[in-house]
Amino acid sequence: MKIKEKLGEAFRLYFILVTLISVLLMILGLAFDSDRVLGYSVFLSPLIYAAIGVIPVFFFKKEKEISMKKLICQNVFSLLFIEAIILILAFNAKSIPTERKGVVIGIAVGIAVVYILTLIVEYIFELTQSKKLNEDLINYQNRNASITGAKTE
Repeated sequence: MKIKEKLGEAFRLYFILVTLISVLLMILGLAFDSDRVLGYSVFLSPLIYAAIGVIPVFFFKKEKEISMKKLICQNVFSLLFIEAIILILAFNAKSIPTERKGVVIGIAVGIAVVYILTLIVEYIFELTQSKKLNEDLINYQNRNASITGAKTE
């Protein structure tokens, strides 16, 4: 995958992640710390977490096609990498009550849910793109065949 394609994938993934992480933070905040009043700096955290979530695009994605088994292993490894970094940040942040077991479990499960939802959204996006590409290819072949008089199947 060329750097331009990786950047395109990273930007698309980044904006999907910002949206899903914002929803996750709202849910976790309401569940575990609903009385807290936050400043404007809290709007920065989804942007930072999404940037961390994009890192695997540059380091774990390979240029050639891989088997389904390798793809699953790659996705699990990416998820574990993201979980580790986010949990390390959470345990080092004074504003996140990691002494409460439910908060840590909520963060870990939330990260996994966001990761899976991101994979689903990307799959739907790529499926839509491939259908459009296939339709364009069939139209091109039909147009080309009608010009040359060849039959298409």
